[in-house]
Amino acid sequence: MKYLTVLALIIMSSTRANAYIDAGTGSYILQMGMAGILAVGYALKLNWKKLVAFTSSLGKKSHQ
Repeated sequence: MKYLTVLALIIMSSTRANAYIDAGTGSYILQMGMAGILAVGYALKLNWKKLVAFTSSLGKKSHQ
């Protein structure tokens, strides 16, 4: 999270820009970000039981 904050501050502190991002490009970037978040959520949904079993087995191994 610190890296994202630093990156955002660097981007916002620039004084001169020789290019622009048009509305189509900004929309595409937003769409790809949302698709990535949904893909991670779907992958977690598909593998939720395996993830729970794995994490619970880690807890059992440390108590033995």
